[in-house]
Amino acid sequence: VTNSEFHSAVNSAYGSAVMTFNRYWTVEVTGRNDWSSTLPKKNASYFYPSVNSSLILSDLLPAITRYGGLTYLKARGGWTRVGSDAAPYQLATVYNGNSQKFDGLPLFSLDNRSANAALKPEQTTAQEGGLEMAFFNDRLTLDGTYYVKKTRNQIIPLTIAPASGFAETVINAGQISNRGIEASLTAVPVKLTNGFQWSTTFNYLKNKNKVDELAPGLTALRITQQWSSELQARVGEPYGVLFGYAYARDKTTGELLLSGGLPTRDPVKRILGNVNPDWTGGWSNEVRYKSFTLNMLPDFGRGGENFSIGNWWGTYAGILKTTLKGREVDWDNPGLVIKGKDIATGQANTVQVTAEDYNHTVYPINEAGIYPTGFTKLRELRLGWDIPPRFLTRVRASQANIAFVGRNLYTWTKFPNYDPENATNAGNGGQGYDMGAMPTTRSVGISFSVIP
Repeated sequence: VTNSEFHSAVNSAYGSAVMTFNRYWTVEVTGRNDWSSTLPKKNASYFYPSVNSSLILSDLLPAITRYGGLTYLKARGGWTRVGSDAAPYQLATVYNGNSQKFDGLPLFSLDNRSANAALKPEQTTAQEGGLEMAFFNDRLTLDGTYYVKKTRNQIIPLTIAPASGFAETVINAGQISNRGIEASLTAVPVKLTNGFQWSTTFNYLKNKNKVDELAPGLTALRITQQWSSELQARVGEPYGVLFGYAYARDKTTGELLLSGGLPTRDPVKRILGNVNPDWTGGWSNEVRYKSFTLNMLPDFGRGGENFSIGNWWGTYAGILKTTLKGREVDWDNPGLVIKGKDIATGQANTVQVTAEDYNHTVYPINEAGIYPTGFTKLRELRLGWDIPPRFLTRVRASQANIAFVGRNLYTWTKFPNYDPENATNAGNGGQGYDMGAMPTTRSVGISFSVIP
């Protein structure tokens, strides 16, 4: 059996009901049941319902709109439970085909993952509540949501002893919780009679996640690893902490502990960072005047760290601009005196070392490659012109627009040499690392659209 042609089959049954008690109160109830071919027969069926309700308070209590600028107020809330099945070939250990042949015969090898015939579907339960508000006849609107999500029975690979004949097995384990805020503020600060108008929208997202539990007896799960560091799911910590070797430091002052004038490595691994941002946002602006439109979209990300293998190795090799310190005249002139304490004497360091020797100390210390990934980006800038109708009659078009467009024009960040949003790959295990990433493309062009 090979897994090259397999696709899971999911059958679904779905039902919903909407109850409107009056013009301002609505309740919606849904239910769905799936049967998945990638789960064992006894666990293949899973049901997930939802309940959502909204109440237009400005209709229920008209008095709240009579004074001040409030013109609309709506409250909403909901509860839902969602199921998720497994990837193919998790229930029985299979043979994998080999592109090579032996004496014209096909070759197969046993998968190194021990399957689990008793898998259960994952379950995510979520609650949310929110408000929609409008002020000054919709010149200012606010939409905000607070949510809480918990995912249980996650289907995860677990490393096991090689003596078992396998490298890992598949289990249901753990719980991850997420809670956060999503908000959108839209305003029209300027709207003049001559046609000049400025509209702006700011979106804000803050999510905090935590690994509540893993499998019994397990406190940390390695998601992936790179050069002695690990991306982990660790109980009590956010999902996606960077775990590895740090600089040895004095426990009282936090100063580096040096040997022969060079930093040393703490022998005990620790948490070095968290790949998750504190918050992200975007600020969309549109300025219109007659037939001209200017759009500008900056994006924001604050908090989070990355183990930049590109910078780590670039420092080791001495090919980055940051490695010029200490070799302004020659490779060993004037050299460096690193601030810290001598690990043997406890005295302030006075030993001068070469930049080469100092930069080579990054190799065994993962902390040397940890950088903050906060950024501000000018994601898009667009200047457009709506061609007047008198020019369109000859080509039988109702509308036409020509625009100059620029994307990824500039990035403000403390993350050196690379795009702070880059990753080894787009998968779950690729976040938190960069290695040989290509530069982000900056594009400038002309867009032309015609509507018949």
